[in-house]
Amino acid sequence: MINLTKFYKYYFGFIAGLFALTVLTSCQIFHKDIRMTKLSPTQQQQVNELLKKSATRCIGTYLIDLPIEFKVNEEGYFDYQSNSIITIATNQQYLPPFKQMIARREQELRNTKPVDPLDGNYLKHVYLVHTNNPDKMQGIIFERMESIGTPDVARILEGYRWQDEVTLKIVIKADDGSGEKYAKARQIDPESYGNNVPQKLAELHKLFDRIKPRDDLTIPTTPGFCFLHGFMQGEDREWKDMGFIYLHNTINNFYFSIDYNDFKEGDALLDKPEGYVTQGRGHTIYKGTRKSNGLLLEDWIAKGQFLLNEEGFYSDDWGYVFSLGIHMTDPTYKTPQLRLEMYYKIPDDETQAYSEKQLMVIWREITNSIRIRESSFENE
Repeated sequence: MINLTKFYKYYFGFIAGLFALTVLTSCQIFHKDIRMTKLSPTQQQQVNELLKKSATRCIGTYLIDLPIEFKVNEEGYFDYQSNSIITIATNQQYLPPFKQMIARREQELRNTKPVDPLDGNYLKHVYLVHTNNPDKMQGIIFERMESIGTPDVARILEGYRWQDEVTLKIVIKADDGSGEKYAKARQIDPESYGNNVPQKLAELHKLFDRIKPRDDLTIPTTPGFCFLHGFMQGEDREWKDMGFIYLHNTINNFYFSIDYNDFKEGDALLDKPEGYVTQGRGHTIYKGTRKSNGLLLEDWIAKGQFLLNEEGFYSDDWGYVFSLGIHMTDPTYKTPQLRLEMYYKIPDDETQAYSEKQLMVIWREITNSIRIRESSFENE
């Protein structure tokens, strides 16, 4: 016969022990302070070797010091909105490949046929960008239909400019309902069948004038904001959303993912559910806040199987993701939201790996360098 007194004694003892373990684990996660993390002299020397050769990078209106081993990836995104969303892209390119690319694109557009023959040509107009020296700068703008199946009132202005070995592409939506086929529709709804192509062309040319090519290590000293291979001159309060990646040039799967935008999120980083960071494939090892250069930094560090393989699926490799949020719930044009993530795959030969504490110190020192580029704004 079961001794209930002894059973309850062991049962409640087990529950109490489990509760104590949970509290202890929580304390380890939430009560340790990344600011106080210390390394042995040997570990610190290894970290110093990485950090001692750092270069300042410009991200929007922020600056950050990254080790020179991290090189910006050629692919990124940048959406800019004044009256409508404008997509901006850049890539480094020599002039001969630029000319070949433009010739292929023009031929492709000329060969494209609308579904409705009444829409006429898919490529409506070609505009050359004025230049005084085609060896230094040249460009072209294609006015085309939005798609082969959409009525040709919906237009796309697809602009390209080559300058200083950087190709800039700007895509703007426009409307032209001035054709005879829309005469009756214009009488009923004149606003939907107007022609704003001239206005949008002027807007595109203005962006061409404002945007200058920029090397990743060149830090502007005048008002404006930085993006991949470019700098938009002048203080700007329009909506922006951009992102790019810095990859370590010798260590695979060691990289920073950076997102900069004007979104106002409902929750601060540390108030989001754990799955927001762990994706259900790991566990939290640290959460906390700190201040640096007048900014409040939110940290969330997790360990798990977060890395993707070449096919874009989660791999079985173990690693870390370090997440940081700045102004996620209260962005302004002077202090936009900044999201930073550092991914690190634990090497198969763990003797060659950075330890967890070393990664925390690397993360701390790099993110402590984040600050506002004060010359981003006009004097008020």
